[in-house]
Amino acid sequence: MSFLTSRDDAANPAAPALGAPSPSRRRSSLPIRLPLVAVYAERAIARAGLDALLRSEMINVVLPEVEGRPPVGARPDAILLAGFAPERRLADSLAKRHGAPVMLMVDGALGADSFEELGVHGAVCRECPPERLIEGLHTLAAGDTFFECHTHPSAPTPTDSLLSPRERRVTAELARGAGVEEIATALCISPHTARTHVRNVRRKLGARTSAEAVARALTLGLVALPAH
Repeated sequence: MSFLTSRDDAANPAAPALGAPSPSRRRSSLPIRLPLVAVYAERAIARAGLDALLRSEMINVVLPEVEGRPPVGARPDAILLAGFAPERRLADSLAKRHGAPVMLMVDGALGADSFEELGVHGAVCRECPPERLIEGLHTLAAGDTFFECHTHPSAPTPTDSLLSPRERRVTAELARGAGVEEIATALCISPHTARTHVRNVRRKLGARTSAEAVARALTLGLVALPAH
């Protein structure tokens, strides 16, 4: 049994045969990896609320107190500790268990020095908007720290600690005219992580653009002019 072909099909040998996958079907886009956060909350209702909030913001969640340990190979990118009294032993234990940085959700003012003594990499207060929590978790997942709160501002931060060492390197790359892809290559990170660092630099320096961030960093002496 044979199938009839049209003249156009005969004249176009590149046309796909009947039943063959189309070119668009052959191409498969690379999967996007969403950040994974292990959530520990003192109260079940808070745990459920945080779970729903983070999932609605495209963040995968594991609830170790309910589900047990994460599946093999599913190491969290960050740990959220909510409703517990700040205690270094607890933070250290969870960080060691999951191999991930810890973020605290607290009541009062946020001071980077005091929280770093507790062995955590970030903190937000309960009155912060959800957007700040999401931003903080993405920042930790990208390998940086997050100690900012507009509701309960901490004491003035010394100029030299405005940016982390990684953020200074990103700013230096921006100063020499590098784009996101070049920054990612220079620092051996993904373009997504590079964009996160650039966004954090602009936010911390109160700049609307990368060029403005570079100008402020140069003025504050956080980076030097690139040598020619």
